[in-house]
Amino acid sequence: MKKSICILSMFLLVLASCNSKFKHHLEKTDHAVTIQQDSLTLKIEIIDDAIIHVIKEIKGTPVSTIPDYVTVLEPQDVNWELKETENELTISTALLKVLVHSDGTITYETKDDKKLVSETNEQTFINLDANAEHTVSQGFHAGDEGLYGLGQFQSGIMNWKNVPIRLQQYNQEIAVPFLVSTKGYGIYWHNYSLTDFNQPQNEIQFETPKAVAKTTKTSTVAVDGEKEDVAAHITKSESEEKNSRETTFTPTKTGEYNFLALSDNGGRMRGEIKVSIDDDDVINYSTIWMPRRYSGKKYLEAGKTYKIVFQNTGAKIPGNLYYNEPDYNKIVFSSTHGNVIDYYLVQGENPEAVISHYQKLTGTAPMFAKSAYGFWQCRERYHNQEELLANANEMRERNIPFDNIVQDWFYWPKGTKGPEWDPAKYPDPDAMVDELKSLNLKLMVSVWPEVKNEALEAKYNLKKIKSSNYIDVYDEGVSERFYRMLSDSMFHKGVSSIWLDGTEPEGVTDATQMTAVGRFEEVQNPYSLLVTKAMYDGRRAEFSNERVFNLTRSAYAGQQRYGATSWSGDVKASWEQFSEQIAAGLNFTMAGIPYWTHDIGGFFRDSKSINPEFDSQYTNPEFIELLTRWFQFGTFSPIFRIHGYVSETEIWRYDDAFESTARKFIDLRYQLMPYIYSQAWQITTNSKQLMSPLAYHYPNDKNTWEIKDQLFFGESIMVGFITEYEKREKEMYFPKGQWYNFWTNEKMEGGKTITVKANLDETPLFVKAGSIIPMGPKVQYATQETDEPLRIKVYPGADATFTLYFDDNESYDYEHGEYSELKLNYSEATKTLQITKGNGEYLDYSKSPMTLVVEMIGGQNQTVSFSGSDLEVKL
Repeated sequence: MKKSICILSMFLLVLASCNSKFKHHLEKTDHAVTIQQDSLTLKIEIIDDAIIHVIKEIKGTPVSTIPDYVTVLEPQDVNWELKETENELTISTALLKVLVHSDGTITYETKDDKKLVSETNEQTFINLDANAEHTVSQGFHAGDEGLYGLGQFQSGIMNWKNVPIRLQQYNQEIAVPFLVSTKGYGIYWHNYSLTDFNQPQNEIQFETPKAVAKTTKTSTVAVDGEKEDVAAHITKSESEEKNSRETTFTPTKTGEYNFLALSDNGGRMRGEIKVSIDDDDVINYSTIWMPRRYSGKKYLEAGKTYKIVFQNTGAKIPGNLYYNEPDYNKIVFSSTHGNVIDYYLVQGENPEAVISHYQKLTGTAPMFAKSAYGFWQCRERYHNQEELLANANEMRERNIPFDNIVQDWFYWPKGTKGPEWDPAKYPDPDAMVDELKSLNLKLMVSVWPEVKNEALEAKYNLKKIKSSNYIDVYDEGVSERFYRMLSDSMFHKGVSSIWLDGTEPEGVTDATQMTAVGRFEEVQNPYSLLVTKAMYDGRRAEFSNERVFNLTRSAYAGQQRYGATSWSGDVKASWEQFSEQIAAGLNFTMAGIPYWTHDIGGFFRDSKSINPEFDSQYTNPEFIELLTRWFQFGTFSPIFRIHGYVSETEIWRYDDAFESTARKFIDLRYQLMPYIYSQAWQITTNSKQLMSPLAYHYPNDKNTWEIKDQLFFGESIMVGFITEYEKREKEMYFPKGQWYNFWTNEKMEGGKTITVKANLDETPLFVKAGSIIPMGPKVQYATQETDEPLRIKVYPGADATFTLYFDDNESYDYEHGEYSELKLNYSEATKTLQITKGNGEYLDYSKSPMTLVVEMIGGQNQTVSFSGSDLEVKL
């Protein structure tokens, strides 16, 4: 019999307290209320006016010694009150009310009694059986709201309301247990083990499961005698068996059903998984890197019979298909390990405020060097020093703007796995980096925490997690020595940043093996967080005034504070997977981590690079169109980077039309650099977003809740993306207000859906009325000096503000006040632009006046000079 204790039953057993009106004994300290029930301790900690920390534990259970890797905010000295009745406690801060009911549930409200969210005893438990599927679980009631965040997933789902998903790190999928609601709250679930969100309550039955198809690996593809690890994972069926099963399903309720397919519970699948309902794909994954659980949703009608087909080619098990009904209406976090319910409730008047408070709890994102916001030239791979330098020089000779070039894997000696330069292929890395610097370029190099180099392992004493080649990053000494190894081989040769690949990690075959702080299965989700921490702490200590930038394939809550950007993994070049990247990236930024990117064009691109969907990527017209549309998305992503497996990704290698469009969008990215860099300052100082869904800005407009092919770039620019072949127009939703077409300056009224043009060399791009967009000249790299003035584009129709930001573009001196702000304020009533000096003394305008071209959209241009005194420009 399982030793499971339900929270409800525990709260019915009470202890009397002679000093309290409340049914249960309680203790109050400066920052918390602790309630003692028969066998349960409930602690409610007031972190600040907007953040509440809840811990529930059974008395007598061992106290965890696992460190808190995520939160950085200690409880603040804020005023709060405690009121009691027999059946309810009310904890009040300046922003929140926390109602603790006698049955043990908690309700959260705003100070003016607006209900945010409340716990439910349903699916809430602490299970003392360590072998149980889940040992801790907490349920909440879900209302009429949109829910976002939780990381990055390839389902194409934007709104997580009622959707079941597994929070587990994979190539292509990132688990961040932080959820944001349009109602003005967020939940950070503080548990490091695998976690199921909204675990499905029902299962589709297949009466006659077919036998699993046998699979075999194809022969390993080799290049110059090297094993290409990716190709080694290709599998093919030995027969025509597709593991395909059919059944019928007749729902009893009308509404949106949310499905979860489970496949290969004991290992990852190499093949295809598809779930269709009446021939409409609800789940469809066909890349070679596959998670074990897959989510999808579909609207079904009660009483109607549907045909369901479930296929999982290449799997080791037939698999299962589960679902939640339309009235599920819960938010549930259920973790596989742990003996404490532990979560934080974060309040804010809108998603922007919630994320801002959450970053106070978990840390803010530092500034990147300005060059990081430029274009990244990346491919798999440059094969030697000569090839890398030849392409870098040719990019410059062709006047294609870029700031960064990337060396992917196999730069290391044969038989090893980095980070060490093979002298046969890279005879002089120092000279290579020096030449790149002379071209005003920075170099990033890929490194794995999966080290296969006995000499380096011994030299740096790199202890690994047993059953894997991954270092025990939970051991602080190992982390420090891992950084030292990378610094010796990379940073001391002039490399600017590290591409931290494989940081999930996926190669620990026995999750019960011990790390320095506990079993791997107890702490596996934050592995990437600790790798990026080692890199950030090490580099900041050693190169204290060079801003850290690292790229990593995984992430976790709090990782934004370690100077890292995540990317969406080894995705396939297809229209479907391209469209999925948009929702994936938007939910990632809504999980509180503002910097994200993706492989423009997809990683697996054509039949020569493990993607049979297209033949040669350089001549296939459909792929080139896909690449064009993906490139447009990349332009308006936080980090702008092209990449591709077994590919030469330089833009001139495709047709003239693509090169022309790519140049157009690279130029636009660099012209927008003053806007982008100033928005980056807002990310660091005010926890804003550079890329966000419409629901982030318009949470009360339900029309925005499901939109997954539009986004905001900064505060003012709304972009739509074409995700279908040969489509030249797009339906876009425009929230209330006036909007300007960026390309034509045409003005239109919002509050409705409008069909707009979308020629292949453009993507729909709109600016909301009441915006100021600063733009610079066309340049070849982000910090190139030019005599051309900044253009200040004013989009009238409402008041507008913008803060231009300037610093040295490279160092951390901004943390000590070495920066300057320029405040721009437009008044619609007077049609005037006020230009005033903001914070900081980095620029001396009196000695070097700043020339600005002020452009009134629909009006005239004026050239003005700002010398430090307030300036009014009549428009």
